[in-house]
Amino acid sequence: MYRGVGVAYSSSVSPYFSSTCTNSLDTMEDSRLRLNQIVLWLTSPYSVANVQKFFGIRKLKPNEVEKDEDAKETTDDGQFNQSKGKDTTEDHPWRSRLKPAAESHQFHVDYAIDNWFWYGLFRFGALLGDDVFYYTFIPFWFFNVNVIVIRKVALIWATVMYVGQTSKEILKWPRPQSPPVVPLEPRYFKEYGMPSTHAMVGVLIPFSILFLTMDKVEYSIPIGFLVAMAWTTLVCLSRLYKGMHYILDVVVGVLLTFALLGMVFPFLDKIDHYLMTDKQAPLLLASAITFLSLTYPSQRGWSSTREDTIVILSVTGSIYTSLWLNNYFQWFPDRYNDDLPSTITWPTLAQWGAMFCREFLGVAITLLVHCIIKPIMLEILSFVYSIEINSETKKYLSVEFPYKYVTYTVVVLVCMLVSPFVFSLVGL
Repeated sequence: MYRGVGVAYSSSVSPYFSSTCTNSLDTMEDSRLRLNQIVLWLTSPYSVANVQKFFGIRKLKPNEVEKDEDAKETTDDGQFNQSKGKDTTEDHPWRSRLKPAAESHQFHVDYAIDNWFWYGLFRFGALLGDDVFYYTFIPFWFFNVNVIVIRKVALIWATVMYVGQTSKEILKWPRPQSPPVVPLEPRYFKEYGMPSTHAMVGVLIPFSILFLTMDKVEYSIPIGFLVAMAWTTLVCLSRLYKGMHYILDVVVGVLLTFALLGMVFPFLDKIDHYLMTDKQAPLLLASAITFLSLTYPSQRGWSSTREDTIVILSVTGSIYTSLWLNNYFQWFPDRYNDDLPSTITWPTLAQWGAMFCREFLGVAITLLVHCIIKPIMLEILSFVYSIEINSETKKYLSVEFPYKYVTYTVVVLVCMLVSPFVFSLVGL
C-alpha cells in the first residue's frame, strides 16, 4: 500500500519537476550567454575601434595612403602615420621593446581624423590625467585656491594611483590589439592596461574636490556633481578615443576608484591631522614611501609604472613634509591658511592676473630646480655606485628610487617653501 502510494506520487509530480528544471536550465543558459556577450563586448578591441570610428577616426586602406598625402597625421609621440599598413616593428624600435611588456602584437594602422572637434576635446580630456596636468593644477591650487583641499586630494591621489599601478603589474592585462584599434598614444604600451589609471584620476580629482567642499562651501551641489560627472566622462571617453584601453579597463577603473574613496574618506581627516601635527610624521612618510617603492611588484625587474609610482609617492610625501615644516616653524602662516571660504567669489581682473603670475613664477622655479637637481643626483649616484648612469642603469631600483625620490622631494620642497617667499618679494 505504501509502495503504491509512493509510485503514484512520483509519477504525478515527475513531469512538473522535469518542466521546471528544463525552464531553469534554459534561463540559466540564457543568462550565461548574455553575460558572455557583455564580457566579450567589454573586452573586445572592435568595441574600442567602433568608438573611434563614431568620433571620426577613419582607418585608411593601402590605396588611400598612397594617394592622400593629408593622411600623414602625426601621432601624439611625434611619429608619422605613413607606412603601408604593414607590421612596422622593425621600423619603430619602441615597438620591438614594448611588445613583450604589453604581451600583445601591435601593427601600424594608418588613419585620418575626420572630426577635429572630437580630436581636440578628447586630447584635452587625456591631458587631465597626464603629467602636464599635475605640474600645473596642483601648484595652482596651492598658490591660489586652498591648501587643505589640495593636500587631501594629493593624499587620495597617491593612495588610488598606487593601487591602480600595482594592479596593472599583478593582472598583466594587455592594451587593445592594433589593428583594429588605432593607438594614438603608443608610448603607453610600455604599461599594462587594467585598470585605467587615467579613468581613476578622472574620478578622484573632481569627486574628491566635490566631497571635500560640499559641506563647507556654499555652491549648487547638483551643478558641482554635473561638473564632476562631465570631467570623469571626458577623461574616460578620451582613453577609448585614443585606443589605449578596453571598455572594461575604464569601467573597472571608475568602480575601483569609487570603492577606494568610500574606504579612504572616513579616515582622511584623522590621517591628514596626524601627518600635519605629529613629530614623527615626516619620518613615517619617508619610511612608508621607501617600503612601498622597494616592494613594488614590477615586471622583469623594471616597469614605467614603478617609475611613475615612485614619483607620485615622493610628490605627495614632500607636500606633507613641506607643510609640516611650515606648520612647525610658522614661516608662511597666512599663505598656507587652512580656512575654507564660506562662499565662492569670482576673482577680479587684477586678481586673475596675480593668480596667473604666481602660477607662472611658481612653475618656473619648480622647473628650474628640477633641471638643476637632476644632473647633480645622477652624478652623485654614478660616483656612489661607480657606474655610468644611462638609460639602462637608470632602471636599477638602487638607482631609480634615490634618483626619483630625492629629486622630486627637493623640487616640491622648493616649490612649497621658496615660492611663497619669492611671491612676497615681488608683491604677489
